[in-house]
Amino acid sequence: MKPVLLETSNGLVEFRYEGKGPVILLLKGGHCSRDTDLSHQSLIHEGYKLLTVSRPGYDKTDIKTGKTPEDFADTLIEILDHLAIPSVQVISVSAAGPTGLALAYYYPERVTSLILEAALVTPWEVRFKRKGKLLFGPAGTLVWKGLRGLLKVHPDFVMKMMLKELTTEDPEKLLKQLSSQDRKFVYEMLATSHSGKGFSADLEHQPIDLSNLTVPVLGMYAKKDGSVHYSNAILLQSLVPHGEIYEVPADSHLIWIGEHANAVWRKRLDFLQKHTRKPSAKQTVESL
Repeated sequence: MKPVLLETSNGLVEFRYEGKGPVILLLKGGHCSRDTDLSHQSLIHEGYKLLTVSRPGYDKTDIKTGKTPEDFADTLIEILDHLAIPSVQVISVSAAGPTGLALAYYYPERVTSLILEAALVTPWEVRFKRKGKLLFGPAGTLVWKGLRGLLKVHPDFVMKMMLKELTTEDPEKLLKQLSSQDRKFVYEMLATSHSGKGFSADLEHQPIDLSNLTVPVLGMYAKKDGSVHYSNAILLQSLVPHGEIYEVPADSHLIWIGEHANAVWRKRLDFLQKHTRKPSAKQTVESL
């Protein structure tokens, strides 16, 4: 399905809305474009309707639609109202953590549950902010163009360079251990990545007070994640009243690959099914 552009009160937003069943709102992480799929597209085949919204600065979504997570939460509600969606389950990936948290905090009546996948619930570390602004600020387009070109001729070099930022383990050893399927996942993730103006905005995002969340939350994190420290999981577990942590035995930030990928998939599905709201009798009659 081709992306749809919606003119909101804050600017243009790009989204895709496909599938049949209960609605899941997917908020992708940093550097992820409309073409980046970290396995979530397959939720359509599990009986869900997937609403994938490009965050501010990514794809064709205007940066002015939400320079802060709180502002973009307002824009997301406009999209839900436009599509006549009363409530959604939300999946926030990595840098999209603060946006999912803001939506659940300010609009709990519209969020049935929230899944945080290797997602930030704390401010960015200073070292990541410095490096991020240097590489993916104004020079970001050229950086990604160069990386994609290099990826075609020296894929192992680029993948190892990326893994160095995402794992606490030896990236070269980790690369050698990847299955052919996992290598394809990493390659395609890099080949479809870009930053636009989005990642620079991500670096300034501040999460909300976790103790005030009222919706059910599942956090899935890996202790060997070199990008999003496991302290995010500990904080989430200690502060969120209805929070649950699933420790993924993954070797990096990429919890969607490796021998434990199926367990992550099953945990996500179980949580979604547990918190799926059944349609009312009126909704059921109207759908016939």
